[in-house]
Amino acid sequence: MPRDVNSLLDTVDAVNHIQELDELLERVLLESRRFVSADAGTLYLISKQRLFFSYVQNDTLFARNQAESRYVYSSRSLPLDHRSLAGYAASSGESLLIDDVYHIHSDVDYSFNPSFDQRTDYLTGSMLIVPLITRAAKVVGVLQLINALDHSGEVVPFSEQDRRYVNQFARHAANAIETARMGKEMVLRMVELAELRDPYETSRHAKRVGAYAAELYELWARRRSIPERTLRRHRGMIKTAAMLHDIGKVAVSDAILKKRGKLSDDELALLRWHTVLGARLFSRVDSPWDQIAREVILNHHERWDGTGYPGKIESLQSATIRFGPGKRAEEIPVSARIVAIADVFDALISERSYKNPWVLDRALEYLNENAGSQFDPELVQIFLDMQDVVASIRRKYEY
Repeated sequence: MPRDVNSLLDTVDAVNHIQELDELLERVLLESRRFVSADAGTLYLISKQRLFFSYVQNDTLFARNQAESRYVYSSRSLPLDHRSLAGYAASSGESLLIDDVYHIHSDVDYSFNPSFDQRTDYLTGSMLIVPLITRAAKVVGVLQLINALDHSGEVVPFSEQDRRYVNQFARHAANAIETARMGKEMVLRMVELAELRDPYETSRHAKRVGAYAAELYELWARRRSIPERTLRRHRGMIKTAAMLHDIGKVAVSDAILKKRGKLSDDELALLRWHTVLGARLFSRVDSPWDQIAREVILNHHERWDGTGYPGKIESLQSATIRFGPGKRAEEIPVSARIVAIADVFDALISERSYKNPWVLDRALEYLNENAGSQFDPELVQIFLDMQDVVASIRRKYEY
């Protein structure tokens, strides 16, 4: 990628338009790597005085499965001190340019930990580590780039010019990350609000459903050659909407939500209103985000064979609403068809007061048996084929 001011400005403009945090983090790391031809990189975020692995990319190790790399290391963290390279950059506010991490001068506080190389047979050479500092001088994370590559693919040192450009980019990225992070925190607070009402709607369940949905959508979209920019934007919106799929339950009675045992027909009818009540929260017709959230929340209990609910409704805002005939097949928005699979799968393998968690094979068999009746059969097959990614998500958001 050409290393000039116009390229830098275009990249800054692109990341400033991304509102969903995970999409933004992935894009920041990817664009910074492209700009300096780095084979690999890690983006850390600071939380509770530690540096958490938020995104890891490595073209050598994860060339065939970048999706799994989003989750595989994300539960790990480093102390916020001068001992590690990333910790030093975060705590000092200074960037580091290292030609060979295995030959660092002995008169510095920081050192390179070779354990990752030893586990994976990867050979780290050059590194560029840059703190993410906002305009308010707050360090929100660290951008760590690994192994600069020349035109023949050989590992070479990063340059001083690389350091200047990445430092400049990092300042803009830090502000975008801080803004997106506040937005995600607001979404999680809404999930926690639902959790206060419904003991099964936990934040971990919501995060897993969101992650499953995002990965399933991406694989479905790539089959259809959906443009990369559209794919990334919709992926982020579907992930967030999936996390909020049951937000309408805040308006359902505790007597129903916390009842042990089978609900009566009248109670089931009242519970089903959570789809309409939740969808009404996202009523802006000029907002793509509201549209996808409304689609997911309203339709995630529709069934491929048309026997789901709430069915075809004339107007969400009508004072009196009657549930109509169920939507069927592709009448159901793809976002909702995706979330239906993600939600049911996670509910099956999770413990509930009325059941023990199902073993994985039984849950996958249920999805397969109900493909074509309850679920979109194509999406079920894609989900069955992405179990390596599903396993990584489950490890990240443990039960």
